[in-house]
Amino acid sequence: MPFLQRYSKLFSNKFVFPISMVQMIRTLGRSQVWVFTPLYLLLIRHVPYEYIGILFFATAILSVPFSLYGGNLIDSIGRRPLAVWLPLFGAFLLIVMLLGVGLDLSIFVVYLAFVFEGPVSSMEGILDNVVTTDSTTETERLDAFSFIRIAANLGFAVGPAVGGFLSSAGYTWVFLFPALLTFVEWGIYLKYIKETGKSKEVHRAKMEIPKSDKAFLIMAILMGSIFFASGQWGTTLTLFWSRFDLVSNPLIGILYSVNGIGVVLLQLPVNRALDKVRSTTRLSIGGLFYAFGFLILAFSSNFAFLVVDVVILTVGENVLTPAFYTIVSKMAPSERRGQYFGTFQLISGMIMPLAPVLGSVLLTYYIHSPLILWGIIFAIGTSVSAIVYSYGPILRRSGRKDVN
Repeated sequence: MPFLQRYSKLFSNKFVFPISMVQMIRTLGRSQVWVFTPLYLLLIRHVPYEYIGILFFATAILSVPFSLYGGNLIDSIGRRPLAVWLPLFGAFLLIVMLLGVGLDLSIFVVYLAFVFEGPVSSMEGILDNVVTTDSTTETERLDAFSFIRIAANLGFAVGPAVGGFLSSAGYTWVFLFPALLTFVEWGIYLKYIKETGKSKEVHRAKMEIPKSDKAFLIMAILMGSIFFASGQWGTTLTLFWSRFDLVSNPLIGILYSVNGIGVVLLQLPVNRALDKVRSTTRLSIGGLFYAFGFLILAFSSNFAFLVVDVVILTVGENVLTPAFYTIVSKMAPSERRGQYFGTFQLISGMIMPLAPVLGSVLLTYYIHSPLILWGIIFAIGTSVSAIVYSYGPILRRSGRKDVN
């Protein structure tokens, strides 16, 4: 199917396109916070690796109850109220971080604001996924989630590179820029994101998961487990590049920008290549790309080599990420989409925090033995991929074919 014919509906979709713009703006700004906060803490505040890992662990753990409650809240009160208020909370927290860094306040001010930024971003992501699911048909959703990812990564292609140069001028700028952009994000939500659905069955938000849907819960656990490997993309990788490969902040920003450009250029070709591949097989393929991409980091610190490695990791990301959201959207009943996306965020949020903790521990002991460091990640990634691949036939035999 030609590109324009396949994607023309998405360009005209009155919700998908604004959400794409919101995510582009959000990642343009907040990707800098994600990439350079660990370096600020390490290089300026001299925070040990382990404490940085614990900070990211605490951020992700705090996101868990907010994700579950937020998903149910979206079902209960609707999409529009959260679209109005969440960006304002996010902007407030970024301003607090800005003041903490610019005025050299207690490190705990930065810690506290950073920890609460995670739940806000998590709930915004659930909101975007639910509105996208509401406004598309089942056959459109993989392309819709891919389209949104491409837009987001247009922002990511620029954000870390800009952040790298801004951090050279002073880390204050790394927090000022995303704070301003969050108000732009808020304006788009206000203008374009109207109510797309509210459950008639749920009258108040609860901390509920779909306990009776065992197939979904197992699938969510398996998808979340992939983050043990893929979750090293971020804090662990940034610190490894900086301390072992001795890559400067601007060049680290460029490497992350290569990732953003790679998503933009490769997402649609990857989708076409895997059009006929079952969802569980697609997940296992993505996990293997991550496992091999991290392993080969042990063999060279050459910058050109690192660029190639980022492309390999990006292919893994392109294979995995749209499949996560597509699987959840297919398995979720229409009246409980917020709950299902929130539950997936809950489960992955309980697993994901362990990735930077594991990475920071490995860095502490094996920063000068990269083959051991990345070999452990490789073993985890390949093992989880094998388990995910094996689960596909079990689902089909049980009659649950909505993820295949």
